[in-house]
Amino acid sequence: MFRQNNKYISMKTHVTTTKRGPLKTLVLGVFLVMGFLFTETLHAQSESMTVTGLVTSNDGPVFGATVLLKGTRVGVISNADGEFTFPQELKENDVLVVSFFGYKTKEITISGDTTHVKPFLEDEPIIVVAALRMEDDTPTTGSHN
Repeated sequence: MFRQNNKYISMKTHVTTTKRGPLKTLVLGVFLVMGFLFTETLHAQSESMTVTGLVTSNDGPVFGATVLLKGTRVGVISNADGEFTFPQELKENDVLVVSFFGYKTKEITISGDTTHVKPFLEDEPIIVVAALRMEDDTPTTGSHN
């Protein structure tokens, strides 16, 4: 009972319950399990990804550049157009090491949404030291200078 305008009014309360049948419970359970599996699949897909890339330099695409996952022997070599597809799924914070003779090594850290990278290799000067030994083919007469 409650009071309104100095009058007491009584309220009737009626509680209605519904009984779930076993089929409704089963269907609800199946949907819950499917929802859980679907969200786990999406979460797993966001954790690892296939990464492709294009290795370039001042001279254009770099053919034969080595692309390795840092700390492993897993890697790939860029094709004639400088393109590559890494052979393993990568995760966030993985580091790719890109190298080629005559260029500075480049490290690329994979972020959460990285699917394509474009490493640019800077020229590294190479100094070639060579010596040439020549022998004199003229016959000697017994005296050497």
